[in-house]
Amino acid sequence: MKKVLIIDDKEEYRKLMVNLVKEIKSDAVIYETSDENEAYVIAIKRTIDLFIVDIILHSDRIGGDDSGAEFVHNIRSIERYRFTPVIIVSRLYDPKMHMYVTTNCYKFLEKPFDKNIFKQTVESAIKYTTTEDNVKYIYFHNNGILEAVKANDILYMESSIKVLNVCTKKENFRIPRKTCSRMLNELDSDNFIMCNRRTIVNINHIKSIDRVNRYIIMNGISEVLDIGESMVKRFFEELERTGKFL
Repeated sequence: MKKVLIIDDKEEYRKLMVNLVKEIKSDAVIYETSDENEAYVIAIKRTIDLFIVDIILHSDRIGGDDSGAEFVHNIRSIERYRFTPVIIVSRLYDPKMHMYVTTNCYKFLEKPFDKNIFKQTVESAIKYTTTEDNVKYIYFHNNGILEAVKANDILYMESSIKVLNVCTKKENFRIPRKTCSRMLNELDSDNFIMCNRRTIVNINHIKSIDRVNRYIIMNGISEVLDIGESMVKRFFEELERTGKFL
């Protein structure tokens, strides 16, 4: 599932761009903000596949503003974003456009832009996928101690009343006050998919799937995981989008 971050100080432009991206990729996850600091937080917590950035985010700032350009420069210093497509959308053409070249941006569109050209640009740029960090951790408190677990060591997670039960390669543990939806949001990874309303499975550890009887066999454990009847279509659609288990 593609993730797009739109950074623009004008709400009407943000809403327009969100709608246009949705026309191209209806299942895209789109984050939008007018603030570069919030954008940094989103970019660190998520794995963004396409940035759409206005160079000027504070047009009322005395002495001018290039906070959008600075954001792009800084984001290129993060290893996983070295080659992620960045589309610059701005009224400012010169002299700041040197950053368009120095930061290897995908395209520059001058405002007001043509909607069809915007859509064509996004459609070509969104084909690329940002590689997730090789090692990702989830953090939780256990008896007052902050512990970390490698995300890829997790086989599956199952929620019960006010707790999330986590099964890993080596051990099982419980995370209080955590739901499946919150955990999926924190993991921000296509490797984790809900197979029923209470269970998240790591597709990297799937051994086989019985589509007729709707259950999953995992590597390393004897338990089988049910695929919820109401989630069959969504589960296999998400699985197909990953291209990792067909």
